[in-house]
Amino acid sequence: MSTYFKQIPEVPKTINSTNCIARIIDGIGFRYYWATENLTDNEFLFSPGNGSMNITELNLHIYDLAFITNKTFGLIAPYQKESFNDFSSARKEILSLYEACSKHLKLIDNDNILNDYIVNPKSFDGEFSFWYLLNGPIADCLTHIGQITNWRRLSGNIQPKANVFLGN
Repeated sequence: MSTYFKQIPEVPKTINSTNCIARIIDGIGFRYYWATENLTDNEFLFSPGNGSMNITELNLHIYDLAFITNKTFGLIAPYQKESFNDFSSARKEILSLYEACSKHLKLIDNDNILNDYIVNPKSFDGEFSFWYLLNGPIADCLTHIGQITNWRRLSGNIQPKANVFLGN
């Protein structure tokens, strides 16, 4: 398994839109890595109550968000959600998708990000500008990573120590 997000990658040398978005993706990957590190079978089905997704369902939803983000940036990978037979295989693919996205963003032309990337979600008719990726799948992912962190704490398996400010 990749350990790319065990620590946040080094800070970019320049500030521009693609580096800022890549850094957000790096933060997502880092937070997700530690929120899901050392989860056990005990936690996978944990939910705090009726109407809440359990950790496995949250994980699969995060996969959908990672997949949409990658697809928006033209990083085509086969959709695999139905083939995941365990939590670890989904986790590995999620980390891989965010790693590919981060690396891709650091290489693309900063000036064309608004014009070249369009969000086309299945659940809505039409196409949406890049801005909707930020307030949609990217922001939503952070919400669900926080839920996993809280659910695991409620189930008695506190997240390993990770410094989200320093990224280590």
